[in-house]
Amino acid sequence: MHSPLLPDMAWSRSTAGSHEKSHKSRRGEIFLSPRGASAGFSLLELLAVIAVFGIIASFTMPAVSSVMRASDLRTGSQILSEQLGLARQMAISKNRSVEVRIYQYAVPPETGSGKFRAIQTFEILDSGVAQPLGRVCRLPSSVLIDSGSTLSSIIKTPSSGADVGYSLPEVGKSYQCVKFRFLPDGSTDLSTANSSWFLTLHHASEGDSLSKAPADYSTVQIDPANGRTRIYHP
Repeated sequence: MHSPLLPDMAWSRSTAGSHEKSHKSRRGEIFLSPRGASAGFSLLELLAVIAVFGIIASFTMPAVSSVMRASDLRTGSQILSEQLGLARQMAISKNRSVEVRIYQYAVPPETGSGKFRAIQTFEILDSGVAQPLGRVCRLPSSVLIDSGSTLSSIIKTPSSGADVGYSLPEVGKSYQCVKFRFLPDGSTDLSTANSSWFLTLHHASEGDSLSKAPADYSTVQIDPANGRTRIYHP
């Protein structure tokens, strides 16, 4: 006897088979998908990127070096000016003479007498003893105070550490120094016959005791009559 359900069952089996084939087909498509999307860089591409970075660095490094040199020079002149200004203020506030010492000594691997690269201030007590007001302040290692009187009029006839009788932490008394004083009224003991006393800073790579200023330099001027300082940058 023919059942009315048989056509429906046949349809169901046919539909189920179709869905199963469709599912298998889709799984087969996913399994066979291309692998190119996950591929990395080739060696040639990496070398090309490295070459581009090298070219960029070759253009930027000189500019960075120039900025750093300029920064060191300005830092050095600022240190020098601030120490001179502090010495003047201390002389006025304490109503005593304050001595400024500018040091020349060698720091390894330097040899010989070294360069003028440090400054220290001293209060002169009533007994005449020089008492340090602070530690030695060093300029950036790439910068020096020119030792020639052409560029630094204050650098004249340095005294030895033995003559001064004061030991520095790094070198003891193996140094040279020039010194002058700020007086209680803010003036200096520098001769007023010369209206402008000065110290010139430049990069150590330029040499020392130059006959004229290099392209990059900074000069700290001191008015002997009132002790005020001024920084000049070209």
